[in-house]
Amino acid sequence: MSFAPRANRDRIPAVAMEPVVDPAGWLPEELASNEDWIYELSGADCDQIGDAVSAVQRNGLEIKNIRKSDFKLSGLAKNLAEIRNEFQQGRGFVLIRGLPVADMTREQSAIAFWGIGAHLGRAVSQNGQGHLLGHVKDVGGDYTDKNTRGYLSNAQMGFHADRCDYVALLCLQTSKSGGESRIASSVSLYNKMLSERPDLVAELCENFYWSRVGEIPPGLGPFYLMPVFSFDDGHICIRGVSTQIYKSQGLEGVPDYTEKQHEALDYFKATVEKLSFDMEFRPGDIQVLHNHVILHSRRGYEDWPEPERRRHLLRLWIRDDAGRPLMPEYMKAISGIELEGVELNTPLDVPLTG
Repeated sequence: MSFAPRANRDRIPAVAMEPVVDPAGWLPEELASNEDWIYELSGADCDQIGDAVSAVQRNGLEIKNIRKSDFKLSGLAKNLAEIRNEFQQGRGFVLIRGLPVADMTREQSAIAFWGIGAHLGRAVSQNGQGHLLGHVKDVGGDYTDKNTRGYLSNAQMGFHADRCDYVALLCLQTSKSGGESRIASSVSLYNKMLSERPDLVAELCENFYWSRVGEIPPGLGPFYLMPVFSFDDGHICIRGVSTQIYKSQGLEGVPDYTEKQHEALDYFKATVEKLSFDMEFRPGDIQVLHNHVILHSRRGYEDWPEPERRRHLLRLWIRDDAGRPLMPEYMKAISGIELEGVELNTPLDVPLTG
């Protein structure tokens, strides 16, 4: 089955502590039964992308300076606009399949990925190194360390939402085994929890402490406050119960969570497992998720021993300035990680540390 958007299906304004009716509320069996959430790039699409990449290279543009107007696409641009609408008004994610990365240099793959992202929004920094183009790769990071983020390791990750509107991943190489991408509808999660344990939903509508994992912009502290479930102008926004919540414990000024809060966090994590869908990644796949309605994680993996064969995904954190309303605290949290004295950059790889 070809790509079939769910945008503009039934939706009513969301209200706290009431069931949410939204096209982003899907169940894993719906995804397993068909592949209408996959947009397969056609030969014509790939030709347009290739021409746009060549134009960027001829003009000598740095990747970080490429704008939508620099990456000209004709028919594909209209389809990307429809895909962008699917994030806001539909199921909340799309898998774009078939970018011919095997026939591209690393730089060409990065330009193509960036250019597609520019049609969806603007890239923001993902870490304290100012990376606008990120790399999801096991570089020897220790995920148990309070200041280490999971994408730098091969560890299994909990369901979470990144600090941006959309997160996009381009698969360059897969692991030897494992590493499956996992997604879940946070709208369905909220509704299931509300039907089973509304008392715990009420807990998650209150503020929790979130660690900045050592990446602290000027004038801000090592943590910030946000609820897991928030509601703004009739829209629901859901944060994942990630290590950022737990790594805040022990920071100066952060109280210990109550027994009820721990129960709510545990119930959230147990429930999302029941609603999760494992998604295969192939080289050339681009997965784009709307963080406010989709949670994601990945299974742990075993990598290839040769450094040049290791699992490697490129990542973009994308802000959509025309996106859904958000509470002011969250707007600050998703505007990129920019540290004083760190220049924004788009590296084509990252070094191993282990």
